[in-house]
Amino acid sequence: MRKTVLITGASTGMGEAITFEYAKRDWNVVASMRDTTKVNPAFADLGNVLVTRLDVTDIAGIEQAVKETVDRFGAIDALVNAAGYGLVGAVEEVSPDQLRDQFETNVVGLVQVIQAVLPHMRERGSGHVINIGSMGGHVSLPTMAVYCASKSAVQNLTEGLAKEVGPLGIHVTLVEPAGYDTSFGTNAKLPATSIPAYAPSYAAMAEFDRQAVRGDLVKSMAAVADITGIDEPPLHLAVATAGLEMVRGRFAELMDEYARWEPVTAGTD
Repeated sequence: MRKTVLITGASTGMGEAITFEYAKRDWNVVASMRDTTKVNPAFADLGNVLVTRLDVTDIAGIEQAVKETVDRFGAIDALVNAAGYGLVGAVEEVSPDQLRDQFETNVVGLVQVIQAVLPHMRERGSGHVINIGSMGGHVSLPTMAVYCASKSAVQNLTEGLAKEVGPLGIHVTLVEPAGYDTSFGTNAKLPATSIPAYAPSYAAMAEFDRQAVRGDLVKSMAAVADITGIDEPPLHLAVATAGLEMVRGRFAELMDEYARWEPVTAGTD
């Protein structure tokens, strides 16, 4: 019997790429997106893909998409939360509304979709929730601190969720990618205000981006599809080794800093 996966953000980037991977593996795929006019025309050639509208900020729309999935296929075996967007700008440049909108989509929206799917998975005593995070959740970057903060929130939510639903038979995985050649950069939103003093930060980020080793999107999403629904999937899955190396360096720096200041820490007991 075919398994069924519901994917958010399937019109672009990772959500689009992983739709093809699940279809290749003979899953029933519900490829959901905010604007169905932006669907990849190639989806029409995949007989086991249902395209539907789902805006992660619209609770009624989320519930309708979940109902449509269950009515059509009878079950939701896996959920892939791929919807989200980037926000570029120094912290001082980002407006409060932009900050709220970033978290509304990347964090609140993700939780709302999980909340709509979990009752079904709990009733069945099985399921796999896959959240697309970012290595930026570990390593914050200049002019992308707000975006990275949203992914840090996704990381902590995912880890806590895994402890809550594991005893119920539901698996959870946080996929942590680095850089890819996708529309992420062109779709990113710009800050409300431009402050010239932050030009060096933008230059540093541009140089970082120029030197970054890009991951293979198809291979990465194939790896995610392959671990979906297995008996013991990872809680954390790094895709693209450049990001993994970046995080290893950050963790080493963090522990070194803690060690340097441990005499002060010990004095606070």
